This record gives sequence, structure tokens and C-alpha cells, in this order.
Amino acid sequence: MSNGNTIHKPDANPVLALVLSVLLVGLGHLVPNGQQRKFLFNLLATLAGTCACLVPGIVIAVLSIIDAYQTALRLQNGETIPENEYTFAPYFKVVKIIDKTATCSGA
Repeated sequence: MSNGNTIHKPDANPVLALVLSVLLVGLGHLVPNGQQRKFLFNLLATLAGTCACLVPGIVIAVLSIIDAYQTALRLQNGETIPENEYTFAPYFKVVKIIDKTATCSGA
């Protein structure tokens, strides 16, 4: 459930987030985690990275999968997080270059 700019979803499923992210990059952020902006950003960044050179696209996709899983774990544990919060700090360091609204409590 999204409440303003925060998300609280104790029913988030980390395994579902992982599987959906493997099927379509960013989908794990959208369905179980409720993070629409991250879904769009991850999908577009992966496509752009893949078009520019295959390696950046693959790196972004893998980092996104890890972040979706870890974010779902936090939500499942009852945390309320900002809508554009990144859980995986190495991915946040890449994202913050482009997305100035991104946050990360672990960075």
C-alpha cells in the first residue's frame, strides 16, 4: 500500500520480487513492492544500457534484481520506506548519478 511518498507493504514477497525481476527487469519493484517509478527507471535504464553496450545493461539488470529482493525483504519485515528508496547501496551509487530523487538509508 502506498501512502503519499512512502510504502508500507508487510505482505511483500521477496521470492516473487526476485522471480518477476528476472522475467522482466524492474517488474519486481512494481508488483510486490509497489514502486512504480523504480519499475520504469529500471526498465528504461536497462534498455538504454543494453543498447549502448551489452555489459551496462546486464549490470543494471542484476543490480535491479538484487535491489527488488532486498527491498521486498524490508517491506515484509514491516518497514515503511520512501517510494524511491534503494536498498542495495552499490546500485544506489549508480542510480543517484541520474535520479536525484533516489534515496538509500544504507549509503
